[in-house]
Amino acid sequence: MLSVNVRIGILLFSFYVIGVFGGTLGLRLWAQLDGVVVISQDIPPARGSRYVTEYTLRGPDGRESQYTAKPLDALLPRGMPVGTNLKKKRWRVDYERDGALVDNFSLPVYLVVLAMGFSCLGWSFLQWRRKRQ
Repeated sequence: MLSVNVRIGILLFSFYVIGVFGGTLGLRLWAQLDGVVVISQDIPPARGSRYVTEYTLRGPDGRESQYTAKPLDALLPRGMPVGTNLKKKRWRVDYERDGALVDNFSLPVYLVVLAMGFSCLGWSFLQWRRKRQ
């Protein structure tokens, strides 16, 4: 029988894994873009390893929208030049860049890690139920 501290540690670990990997996957699935990059600005401009790129996209209807690419797996790449045509549909992890399909998100890895997180959460719940009976 595992100690209470180990069971609490496994429970907290499962929440952490689900939050981080689920949040990253959720951000990637939720993003929706369609347009041409008209402004691409790196912040800070020195392009350190943690820089951010702010894009202004002009959609097919002529309206402009903003998109910020941060150093996360969930978001599209940083540093794309002006003139890049982007199309990303909601609920998909791939996107089109200048007409070419880009599928650089490791969905199987995320699903395996999330399955482990939910398994740990389920195990913790079963341990709690067993202790109460």
